[in-house]
Amino acid sequence: MAQAHFKVRNFSAALESCNHALQNDLSEDTKIISLKRRCLEQLAQQNCQDKVMYDVEIGFLLPRKLFSTTKLKILNIPVPESITDTFRTNETNPVNHSKDHDGQFYSIPESVKKRLFGGGGLTKEYDELSKTLNGLSIMIRKPAIELISYLNQTNFDAPVPRYVLYGKTGTGKTISLAHILHYGSCAGFVLVHVPWVPVWFRFPKGVTPSVAHPNKYDHPIESVEWLRHFSTQNGSLMQNLELKTTETYVWSKREVTAEGSPLSELIDLGLNRAKYATDCVAALLGELKKAAMSKRCRILVVIDGFNSFFSPKSRVIREDRSFVMPTEFVLTDAFLTLTRNDWNNGAVVVSVDSLAHPTELRESPLPRYQLGKQGFEHLDPFIPVEVPNYDAKEIRSQIDYYIERNWLQQPKARTERGRAELSFTSGNNPYFLMKLVAPY
Repeated sequence: MAQAHFKVRNFSAALESCNHALQNDLSEDTKIISLKRRCLEQLAQQNCQDKVMYDVEIGFLLPRKLFSTTKLKILNIPVPESITDTFRTNETNPVNHSKDHDGQFYSIPESVKKRLFGGGGLTKEYDELSKTLNGLSIMIRKPAIELISYLNQTNFDAPVPRYVLYGKTGTGKTISLAHILHYGSCAGFVLVHVPWVPVWFRFPKGVTPSVAHPNKYDHPIESVEWLRHFSTQNGSLMQNLELKTTETYVWSKREVTAEGSPLSELIDLGLNRAKYATDCVAALLGELKKAAMSKRCRILVVIDGFNSFFSPKSRVIREDRSFVMPTEFVLTDAFLTLTRNDWNNGAVVVSVDSLAHPTELRESPLPRYQLGKQGFEHLDPFIPVEVPNYDAKEIRSQIDYYIERNWLQQPKARTERGRAELSFTSGNNPYFLMKLVAPY
């Protein structure tokens, strides 16, 4: 498409220059030429005869600093719909997201991002990209829409439904969970969120033998971090619910959490006394489960990399050089207790990911393979929800988003041929597309 920039004092000169710039463009549509003529004529009628810079680009004539697309529409000029009208939605409440919003982006305020994802929940690359692009936006995709539809229709008097997200690496399982996490926050759920299970078994910051549970091991530092994450996500809601303990917890001769104490005391004890943090997590989850069953709160459990709980390997080594299995940790028992379906007034959404397993156990993304026999039997029955690669509408929206944020500045990306090349080269995989467009 021909491009030209003009500084003119009258619209007749602009029209003449415009036509001259388009003479060598054989692909120019006569309707576009007519549109440009009408644009100039309409502007001339508005007595806009000042010195103006004009852009002839991608088939449209837009005067800089003078008329926006909106103002041209006021002049009854048929300006084609901009990309922001097609790939974004103004519906920022995920409770209301439906099929009508499929493939569109919605924005999450910075304050909400810090509260929900300050302790994790977004991939490192996506978090850095959102900072670079000056704001977190999430695409509303079919898996999340399906889950939101299920959750909106849930019978909370029945045993908790369990949903398992699965899919190939890079398809967006973590971002779909982030969408569901935001939904749970807006819908008034108490959030029990584990951002990424494998870090507890691959790169622990400290593991100690459990005093309260023989032959088990604690994660003191990770437990403190998780309690802080839980408190940040649910702080105001927990204050309003005023949940209290249903039994007495004896930590030492001097430290006791009496029956009827606010659950915030359990959290504060764990934050201030790392030695007891893991047991505080287990006690907190048990109390939340009881509170949900007694209709005092509603819980949404969201766990990314759930299959790591059943992984046959870890990097934690005992003194005798033998490996500690993931099933031998107190945190594993605590969260597996909450993912059983022996309680109600809640929901469980987890993901299984090949990256949560060792390299030799990544042959298939399907839940049966990822969970293994023990994990599959633990969750059965559950509803599997596949997170696939982008479809045609989604990848177009994603490219439009990158263009709109000036992350993708290659002019050919605006053409159908350029989009087709990006689609083919990335295989419509969200992660590969993000990496592919970064240099451009």
